[in-house]
Amino acid sequence: MKGRCLVDVQQLEETWALRTGAREARLVAAPHVPAALSLLGIVRPGDRLVAFADDFADAFARGFDTCDVVLVGEPSIAAFTAASEGFDASFDAEGPHLWWFVNSIGGFGLRVPDLRALGRAARETRALLAVDNAVAGLFGCDPLRLGAALSLEALDRVCAGMAPRKLVVASVARSLLKRHRVDAAAECAHALLEGCGLAKLNLPSDEAGVLERGLDSLDTRMQAHFDRARALAEYLAANEMVRTVRYPGLCSHPDHAVATGILEHGFGPAVEFDLIKRSAGELFDALPGEFRTSPAGGATTRLSAPRGKEGSTVRLFAGTDNPLVVASTLDNALRQLATL
Repeated sequence: MKGRCLVDVQQLEETWALRTGAREARLVAAPHVPAALSLLGIVRPGDRLVAFADDFADAFARGFDTCDVVLVGEPSIAAFTAASEGFDASFDAEGPHLWWFVNSIGGFGLRVPDLRALGRAARETRALLAVDNAVAGLFGCDPLRLGAALSLEALDRVCAGMAPRKLVVASVARSLLKRHRVDAAAECAHALLEGCGLAKLNLPSDEAGVLERGLDSLDTRMQAHFDRARALAEYLAANEMVRTVRYPGLCSHPDHAVATGILEHGFGPAVEFDLIKRSAGELFDALPGEFRTSPAGGATTRLSAPRGKEGSTVRLFAGTDNPLVVASTLDNALRQLATL
């Protein structure tokens, strides 16, 4: 019967934790990762949250108004360390806590931080490294293995764009290290998640089914997203109507060398590019509507305007549709713009 859970939420969370090698996982209904982190309530008053998330600046300003939020301009150790100076952080459950927040792929320019180096530096600074893994997904990056205490992933692509509402899963790293040593950062993150007080998600049968089916086919679909993104990035890089292409798999990307050691199975499903003398809104008007209205994470390639429709920047999330057809459709639209 619709509305009744076919699979216990805890069982789904345990399945995800097993898949990710996490100590535990928690499902949250939220529109994006920063909102989920806010709803969990583990970033508390008196904490400092240092974030590289320039494309989500408003979400951080609204969701964490009771703590000290510092947005940095680079996903580098130097930037995070400088923004953490003067804060007396603790790994005790009572805090206060210092949080470092980055995307595995994200921000304007689709930056890829060195998560291994950040993980080491975070522990030296007594900071909890939280990673937004929504773009790369577990298939493309394993933040917990690389040193994050907490990994959060929006499940749009896991659910193939079919979920009736937005879901995010938060995963905590295991705290037991080699030779019986304990990872204090992971232990702290576990204590915070255990005591967060957020009620267990009520997951109706249709959502549970979508998530389970999505997990079964995830690797095959994600590889298709990644392969098509690379093909479209190469096409856009050669297009005379495009000024700049930002894709971690291109040698021209500032984090290409880092990305080769951080990302897996390719370089993610996203490509960002700037138009020459045209706006994102003009390109959208010249394209079929499904490029804008298709569900996030679904089979159809989707475009957005991270700097607004008046800006020249376009972000493309590759679907599993035919990249030759997508490239041809984009080419026709760009040629149409050239005649205006």
